[in-house]
Amino acid sequence: MTVIPYGTVDEWWQAVFETAVFTLTAVWAIKSVLLRNWQLKKAFILLPIALLTVYAFLQLVTLPYIHRPLTIDRYQTYLTARKILTLTLFTGLLLLHTSSPRRLRGVVRALIVLGVVSAIFGIMRQLLQVPDATTGFVLPFLFPGFGYGEFISPTLFSYLMEMTFALLLGAVLGGGIKRNIVPVYLAAALLVWAALILSNSRGGLISLTCATIFIVFCALSWYSERRMSARSETLAAVMSAIRSPWFRVTAVLLIVLTLAGGMLWFGGERLTAKIRAENTTADTIDGTTRKEIWRATWELVKSNPVTGAGFGTYFLAITEHQRGSGRLKLEQSHNDYLDLLANGGLIAFLLAAWFVVMVAVRTRASLRSPDPYRRAVCLGSAAGMIGVAVHSSVDFGLQCTGIAVVFAVLIVISTAGAEAESQPVEAINGKSARRVEAMRADRNPNPARA
Repeated sequence: MTVIPYGTVDEWWQAVFETAVFTLTAVWAIKSVLLRNWQLKKAFILLPIALLTVYAFLQLVTLPYIHRPLTIDRYQTYLTARKILTLTLFTGLLLLHTSSPRRLRGVVRALIVLGVVSAIFGIMRQLLQVPDATTGFVLPFLFPGFGYGEFISPTLFSYLMEMTFALLLGAVLGGGIKRNIVPVYLAAALLVWAALILSNSRGGLISLTCATIFIVFCALSWYSERRMSARSETLAAVMSAIRSPWFRVTAVLLIVLTLAGGMLWFGGERLTAKIRAENTTADTIDGTTRKEIWRATWELVKSNPVTGAGFGTYFLAITEHQRGSGRLKLEQSHNDYLDLLANGGLIAFLLAAWFVVMVAVRTRASLRSPDPYRRAVCLGSAAGMIGVAVHSSVDFGLQCTGIAVVFAVLIVISTAGAEAESQPVEAINGKSARRVEAMRADRNPNPARA
């Protein structure tokens, strides 16, 4: 629900979210103490992020040798460290409690419903909102021409759409849902795709294309592996052709051309004009083009490469390196990777890279699951994470609490434990047989043992 009030960017909504997470963490801690069962091994994958949280709080401490903290502003770093802690606790709680196939399906369906409802709201707002309206559409700050959907920024809206679309497409092409439900998922995916195009986010379109290519590659491989065991020589030859790299390259080109044509046709002149748009002279003078911002951010990184300027202090530290008229103040670097290096230095970057590797290893294991539903939704969530990784190279969506929460849900779907998988029929029958034998042994005890 954090995506609904503007993506939880307002201080009051952030306070509500943090209070809710801390309260649930306290309840979980009390329950674990009473039951003496913490189950922290399930959340071991979050160790790098936990260390990153500790490092963020250590930036507030005055070090004995340099006689100053690692951050240039303690208050901003404290707010950011508390936010990182909240997101880490949320991810850990969700990971611990996604402990059954029913709960995994509930998490997936909740995310899909949230994304589809947001897409419907965005399209309705574009169609029904009066251009000269003086009030917001449903929410007070959703003025005409300002943001898209329930977000103040169309870029943030595109983050949600690309993650939802990847999850829907992965569930369909991965073979994780019943055939009679496939049309429903495809209709929902088409609606989300349309909303993403109408938001006019170029980064969202590129990330959507990358996620789609990843899903199609994996889906073709899985489909050919399932059919290669067939005895028909003709079918075996067809499957062998599907597995060839030339066929996959051709399929990818067709997908890219189809998506590009559909985007330009559905997006209309607004999207075409935005794609062709160049930086204006005013942007160059103010130093607000992405090229100028990235150059200034890299200068900031080189000034303190190991520890960074401090989490949450980018808008303060960049003023020393920004080249421009000074009329506009930079708030973000429009690149989450450069932003992480500028705020936390090489230490934070290495911890984040460690976390990415652990998620990739766990996701690879989940993609080999015998449960078709688990494998399919893991494919969709992995594609969504890849799309966010691509999009984050030109934008800063993960700094929004609502988008970070949805991204954390994708991580949980990809890395949930084996208890979230539906057991094969053979395993269930085997357990049932052993249970029946145990019941018979209880009814007819061994006389010698008695």
